Amino acid sequence: MRKIILFSVFIVILLAVTGNVFAQRGSAAAETLEVRIASPLPAASPWGRTLDRIAAEWSRVTNGQVRLRALHGGTEGSEDKMMLSLAGNTIQAALLTSFGLSSIEPSILTVSSPFLIRNDEELAVVMRELQGGLETRINSGNYFILAWSQAGFVNVFSREPVIVPADLRRLRIGSNSEASDLNNIFKAMGYQIVEADWGDVGNMLNAGQISAIYQNPAAIAAVQLHTVVRNMLPVNIAPVIGGIVINQQTWRRIGQLNPRYQTELLRATRRIAEEFDATMPRTINDAIQSMSRTGLTVNRLSPAQEQQWYSEFERAMPSLLGTAFDIELYQNINNILIRHRGGR
Repeated sequence: MRKIILFSVFIVILLAVTGNVFAQRGSAAAETLEVRIASPLPAASPWGRTLDRIAAEWSRVTNGQVRLRALHGGTEGSEDKMMLSLAGNTIQAALLTSFGLSSIEPSILTVSSPFLIRNDEELAVVMRELQGGLETRINSGNYFILAWSQAGFVNVFSREPVIVPADLRRLRIGSNSEASDLNNIFKAMGYQIVEADWGDVGNMLNAGQISAIYQNPAAIAAVQLHTVVRNMLPVNIAPVIGGIVINQQTWRRIGQLNPRYQTELLRATRRIAEEFDATMPRTINDAIQSMSRTGLTVNRLSPAQEQQWYSEFERAMPSLLGTAFDIELYQNINNILIRHRGGR
């Protein structure tokens, strides 16, 4: 009788433990995590399509356990609002420009100093040397950077031709309202800056409130603004640096779902971002060619006229270092470029 009782107790304990194990496994398998990622750019843009591709890869890698939901087109508001939502976990991730990233790590805006980095090759060289240090600064706080984006450069688009700096000073320029430091730089140099959210630029152009903007050609093509601002200045003003960040709270939760997910999602996101970067020169060239067939004029400059733009900002830069731009990082970038240009 005693053996029967002991055997029964053993069976009860075994069933309880086994049932608990299977319950835990079932719970883990059933648990899913939705990660809402906000973007200020249209779904139909190259950036929008890339986010959708990343979302599909996240679902595949995690067997649907981590679902990335892209909120395109600035539906979550400006980058300042996106950062507040990110901190409050209303959204868990965001695609940010250098302006948004600079609210996490202010020195990042220095990479986009006007007329410092002049082409894609120089940008790649600079980012190769700086990326690790910038990531360490970002990841040591409340955010984790999943990938960087090097999406070409911004150019001036205007109703009438802009060839030299004096031409641009005569025009009212629509500029990102969140780029207060950069706007103040242009104002101090005598440019007429009108702060505007990207979503309002079209209406402001049509109303005559502004007559020029600076933006990436692919972004201009995505919303067909070249039908209003029909002139493009071919000199690259500043590189478009972006990044995909996630709040640390969500990043830790992903690791808790499965320890390998962080490594695999990071690898997948960076692979797709690198592929995106590799396609951007052609995407931008195709955008310019397409716009040129439907009314855009890319104005040609002589070497002397182009040099006026570089000289303009070289004269202004000493007063901006230590205020708008990080002096140590600026000097570091400049040294990298001197070595690179000298080695060609």
